[in-house]
Amino acid sequence: MFRSLLLWKITKGAYLTALVLAFVLLMVQIFRIGFIIFGLPLKSSVPFFLTWFTYYGFFFLPDGILVSTALTLSELKEKKLLSVLYSFHISPRKVFLLFLTPVLVFFTLCSVLSFFLFEEQVSFARRGLLIQYKDRILENIPQRTFLDTGGLVIYVYDKEKDELRNVFLKYRNVQVIAEKARYEGNGRFLFEKGSLLTKEREKYFLMEFKRYWLDTEEFFSAEIRERKIKKERVLNLVNTFSIIPFFLFSFFGVLKLCRTHTQVYYLIALGIILHQLLLFGLKVSL
Repeated sequence: MFRSLLLWKITKGAYLTALVLAFVLLMVQIFRIGFIIFGLPLKSSVPFFLTWFTYYGFFFLPDGILVSTALTLSELKEKKLLSVLYSFHISPRKVFLLFLTPVLVFFTLCSVLSFFLFEEQVSFARRGLLIQYKDRILENIPQRTFLDTGGLVIYVYDKEKDELRNVFLKYRNVQVIAEKARYEGNGRFLFEKGSLLTKEREKYFLMEFKRYWLDTEEFFSAEIRERKIKKERVLNLVNTFSIIPFFLFSFFGVLKLCRTHTQVYYLIALGIILHQLLLFGLKVSL
């Protein structure tokens, strides 16, 4: 019964801590992408949230194991339950193995997930949200206002339904003035009866056209980057193998060094900081 209780407490504590840390990181990101998330329908944002919590719930599991091990062992010490276990001839080695069992389960799980979950998938979902947000803006271009979507500037004097009239558009080194235009979606514009000014090799070229299509390349950039996947696979494996040493740090730190709750919290904070510094240093070096 004690073994089942210990397994439940460590498992629950590890997952809960990982999800809380993932939520805290999301709140930090909200300051950067909140206008995108809240500017789209909920059904567009749900896949991003699922991807976020799936990946970072996995990424923060070593920290979750560190926290749940420290708090569970601290609770046993505080309630004198360790002394009770020793009195029933359960050796310190046996207690250690009881704690190690759920940790090894997590280690095996993370070893498998390391080959399937990557931060690049979160970046892909974020870029997808940005594309949907820009698409939504360009489908509802305001009249007689310069609209800057970051890399693309457009001005529409008048519009009727989906037809834009007297349009000016600037994208990278291309400037277009046209009598009529239509936004076809996915960053693609169709211009009619206008002129095009472009800069190539420090020279400007001006041409007239009856019809001209412009594709904004940023709408095709939402794809998984394989080069990043290879680097993140290494990061995932290091993160997974860090489970064992940081579990040992947490277990023996609380058992041998901590006498108060404050010391336990300091130990937890130190462990999380060291773990994240290790991963950050590796990520920068890759």
